[in-house]
Amino acid sequence: MISSFRSILRTSVPIVFDLGAQILMWTVETTLVGHISIAAMQRLYPGLGATGVDALTAVGNVVQVIIYTCTILLIFVFGATIIITRLLGAGRRDDADHFLGQTLFTALFPAVGIAIIWYFFAPFIFRTVLGAHPAVTAIGVDYLRVLSLFAPLVIMNFVAIGIVRGAGDTHLSMLTSLIVNGIHLVGAVALVYGLGPFPQLGPRGAALSAGVGHTAGFLFTYAVILRGRSLLTFNWSDFRQISRPSIAHIIRTGAPITLEQLAWMTGMTVVIGFTNRLGPVAAASHIVILTFQRIFSIVYQAFGMAALTLVGKRYGALEYVRARLTTRMFAMMLCGGVLFLAALIYLRARYFVIVFTTDPEVIELCTSVLRIMALVQIPKALSYVYSFSLRGIGENRYPMYLAFIGVLAFQIALGYNLAFTFGLSLAGVWIAAGVDEAFKFSLAMRRFRRRVRTLIARAA
Repeated sequence: MISSFRSILRTSVPIVFDLGAQILMWTVETTLVGHISIAAMQRLYPGLGATGVDALTAVGNVVQVIIYTCTILLIFVFGATIIITRLLGAGRRDDADHFLGQTLFTALFPAVGIAIIWYFFAPFIFRTVLGAHPAVTAIGVDYLRVLSLFAPLVIMNFVAIGIVRGAGDTHLSMLTSLIVNGIHLVGAVALVYGLGPFPQLGPRGAALSAGVGHTAGFLFTYAVILRGRSLLTFNWSDFRQISRPSIAHIIRTGAPITLEQLAWMTGMTVVIGFTNRLGPVAAASHIVILTFQRIFSIVYQAFGMAALTLVGKRYGALEYVRARLTTRMFAMMLCGGVLFLAALIYLRARYFVIVFTTDPEVIELCTSVLRIMALVQIPKALSYVYSFSLRGIGENRYPMYLAFIGVLAFQIALGYNLAFTFGLSLAGVWIAAGVDEAFKFSLAMRRFRRRVRTLIARAA
């Protein structure tokens, strides 16, 4: 019991710092651009009537586009992670290194393609897909095009660090995240406001500092891996001798979880389109609330990834009872942490909102809906633990089916009707999200327990 507890902490805590640095940076960045003066915004984007609230909404929308893009690449990250953790559990280190090299080579091609899409299709994404008004579109396109210049390195680092993190080398992923976001933070503060010798570039400066930070992270990550100082490494021969069966195995393994996450992110993107059409106040409020949800996600994503790693290794070693115990301990520990955070947000909602904006309408709406979001996080966190544990024991498709049903039936259909038909506006969107998370958690937990009982019976 004590050793399992220590394993959970050793794996989870670095991921908390790793993911926490990125989420914190997105939070700080949104706050920085949200407080740009009207005069500065008029100078940077003349004739649009742009304000700090528009910049806040635009950068929040860009973050969603980035996350959506990275979700597509999870087919490589999770496909390789699931295979590699099982190989490491079985003591096959050389085979694990081979799969890392094959995955990184394959990821080169979509990395370049995504950079091209970000640059040339940015106006279509904001105007048509997200339904943003002109000021938000101009700012969002500006940010995304600057970042697209660094996109191949950003994406290749995302894939490499995601696999290494999933394999259990969470200290490397933590160090990389601290480097990336430390540089991003310093650059954003200087370039958004034009401090010292630096020009005031507004949202464009935030994008530039993000690109520089991720470039530094890419160089650091690959230097550590290639020198053999990480849990995994790869040979350059994997870039010359491509194994189609290995790549096909990665894609087949990663497809279910990628489709699941893609369905969920598609739902979130559609919902952002809903809130943009509810008006500027609802749009800005939703971005602030999403930012807080991402802060929560530091905890449950860290525990979810750690659950995948440890349960996957238990599964690879045929230790099914320990796999069940590990998941139970993850659920208990995570539930306590999320309850504390949810209570803090619920009781002090207004104080958290005013950090992002001084607009009274946004503050009023956001304060009330933020309390709903806090309650939603409890089933959402537990859903993560059981869904990732299911993947660790070979159940990749079931969480995908739950995600499809949840997105279509609750996030989109129920959310739209509560927001527009029944006139609940932004509150309706988040009530639907709560129903979705409760649905996924209850069924994922039931499926996991049944699956483990079956595995134990077969091994007896």
